[in-house]
Amino acid sequence: MASRLAPLLLGLLLVLTLSPGLARAEEGQRWSLRDQDDNRWSLRIFAQPDPAYPSGDRLRLSALTPGVAVDHTRPLLISDGTGGAWTLANRSEELVAPDDGPLPEGAAQFDMAALLPRPSEALPLQLILPLTAEASALIVLGPEETQALHALREPGPPVQEG
Repeated sequence: MASRLAPLLLGLLLVLTLSPGLARAEEGQRWSLRDQDDNRWSLRIFAQPDPAYPSGDRLRLSALTPGVAVDHTRPLLISDGTGGAWTLANRSEELVAPDDGPLPEGAAQFDMAALLPRPSEALPLQLILPLTAEASALIVLGPEETQALHALREPGPPVQEG
């Protein structure tokens, strides 16, 4: 019986290790969303991989609708509708290497260190993304995206070098 299970288990292991879902988990989580004006956005949550910048989790929003321009100077506001509110610092400068050209017009990146305590997994979240000309995009997260934000590990204390 064990000799019959071995090939099955090996096949299952190969499928799991070659699965695109696992590769996506390593590079971060992504979703496609729409704002109040029906503009399409890509939401990505990932750990900052570049040692040139502070470590930590980042939330990146990229416009999939042409012509949408984000404001790279204002923070992202998040609320849960019951009084929970968070302000995430804008880290759009991390989108391009220093002195490597302008920031992308349709993408912004935010530091998730201030997302404490983590939002409830049961309440929908609203993101208020700053756009140019003092405008904003309102994006409501669904259960899957809200659960991902809730499940993020809380940052530990800073490591002191000595």
